[in-house]
Amino acid sequence: MSAQGAWLILFLPLAAAVAIGFGLHRYRVPTLIVSIGTVLVGFGIAAFYYLPVLLETGPSFMVTDSIRWVTAGETSFSYGILLDGLSLIMLMVVLGVGGLIFIYSLGYMKDDEGITRFYGCLSLFMFSMLGIVLSNNFFQIFIHWELVGVSSYLLIGYYYKKPAASAASNKAFLTNRVGDFGFMLGILMLFYATGTANFLDMATVIQSPGYLDEVAFQVGGVHGWTLTNEFFLWVSATLTLMGIMGKSAQFPLHVWLPDAMEGPTPVSALIHAATMVAAGVFLLARVFFIYLPSDIAMSIVAHLGMFTAFFAATIATTQFDIKRILAFSTLSQLGYMVMAIGLGSTDVAMYHLTTHAFFKALLFLGAGAVIHAVHTNDIRQMGGLFSRMKITSTLFLIGTLALCGVYPLSGFWSKDGILHLTAQPPAYADDIFIRWLPTITAVLTSYYMFRLFFLTFVGKPRYHGEPHEAPKVMWMPMALLCVMAIISGPVLFTHEVLESFRSVTRPMEAMDFHHIDGDYHTILHALMIFVIGAGAAFVSFWAGWVNPETIKKMLGPVHRLFDNRWYIDDIYAWIIENIQQNFARFCDGFDRIVIIGCFVNGSAWLTRASGAVLSRYQTGSVRTYALLFAAGVAALLALNL
Repeated sequence: MSAQGAWLILFLPLAAAVAIGFGLHRYRVPTLIVSIGTVLVGFGIAAFYYLPVLLETGPSFMVTDSIRWVTAGETSFSYGILLDGLSLIMLMVVLGVGGLIFIYSLGYMKDDEGITRFYGCLSLFMFSMLGIVLSNNFFQIFIHWELVGVSSYLLIGYYYKKPAASAASNKAFLTNRVGDFGFMLGILMLFYATGTANFLDMATVIQSPGYLDEVAFQVGGVHGWTLTNEFFLWVSATLTLMGIMGKSAQFPLHVWLPDAMEGPTPVSALIHAATMVAAGVFLLARVFFIYLPSDIAMSIVAHLGMFTAFFAATIATTQFDIKRILAFSTLSQLGYMVMAIGLGSTDVAMYHLTTHAFFKALLFLGAGAVIHAVHTNDIRQMGGLFSRMKITSTLFLIGTLALCGVYPLSGFWSKDGILHLTAQPPAYADDIFIRWLPTITAVLTSYYMFRLFFLTFVGKPRYHGEPHEAPKVMWMPMALLCVMAIISGPVLFTHEVLESFRSVTRPMEAMDFHHIDGDYHTILHALMIFVIGAGAAFVSFWAGWVNPETIKKMLGPVHRLFDNRWYIDDIYAWIIENIQQNFARFCDGFDRIVIIGCFVNGSAWLTRASGAVLSRYQTGSVRTYALLFAAGVAALLALNL
């Protein structure tokens, strides 16, 4: 197929961002039309031009194109397009959900004076994200990876006059730099080991017979270390994972995500539902071929995702900011996706990424509608909103049920597909944690989401003012997302569709098909998880049979641990203040005293002093020079004697 449509999808948002930045921002309506229009056109191209071919051809679907970008000696780098089933599904999610968020923002941001700047940043973010999805090589994806970081920095810090927003954008940017440093090292090591940065070529090299046993690097000559390609690949995969940990906010680089809630709610939905945080999961699926040869690397990925899912869910149970609860929920669900890939199933991970995008975007937009109505993020100052906001409340309830995995909503099919993987994990990840913590996390998910729902929409009103239903331009995108949250599970749950979620770079021998049967036992298992979690929330926050404060006192230090986010932020703050800052002060003192004081100023002082001493002997008198000459000769003779 022609790649022209893919190029158009990629560069239309960039054209919109450039046009808005260079003058169009002065005109409100044209800015909104151009920004939203480019996303909708891109979605139309993907849906009506490429998607039918994908459904017809399945895993064999692939569109490639590239242009030579940089040439250095015999090495050249290209800027290209790789559109296969994996990237097309991701493209549909990013453009579809992103387009609805763009439209929703018309209502949410209508009174904001900087709305044109907001849409300019949105368009730049969309171009950056599409570049990640469509890139065909590591160097190109790294450029767009950094562009996503820059554009998310602008969006999170949109309210730049608000100190908390500025601090949150800086925190997001700096945290991602830590991960991206490892990501860059991993890319360079992979390029060294394979001689290419192109995904298709790199996969071919790694999958070639005998490649893993070849020597990649010799340290210390014959008697030194011999590093094989297998070891080199394991190290590269681990370093690359650091970048994924940053973007997908996996522990311990998760700390930026909850603070990113300082941005406008549409930004929260865009970043946390289908785009930025999903980029790491997408990349993990795209470069699955570098992880698959190493059981160690796969085990690290599986256990990292497992712990992140549990860790974030425990924190969500104690939060009261409606957007932060959803943010930690996103962290937890991303952990599920990463764990699924670590267990060898990119198809189920991408399946959950797709369904999660619909119901999590719905929940964030619903939270935005609530905040828009009551002017607070604190669920303790809400309550009883169901009677005032019936549409928003109903849509939010359906999104909550989907997230909790209630049959037959989409979350049941995808999340329980991941739980199915943990019942019979591969040997490298077969332990009690993989088998039980994901299920416990699912129970916690039902608990904290219905805790949120009961405190927000039912019970006695605790809000101030007169809440009202969101305008049509806000709830209609939510309704469309709700429809997708209902139907996307069974619609996408076919062998052919799930197979198309795989990347063309995935080795054929790894194409095992994990799925759930949707039978009575699976439905009963999901129902039991839901009843335990939601039931605990019901007796505590609606029926009032159990006082939450009593449970809080009983849990004591455990509750404080969860409430303080496992003290990870405090630990980082202590490290920065007591180690990093002291080290910085030491470096500053060393620079001032040793480098500047001794070497720079000291050499200048020595030159000046020696010049002053020698200048005393430059008298211009021949008799003085003769005397000095004679004294020198005498000294030399004395030394020789």
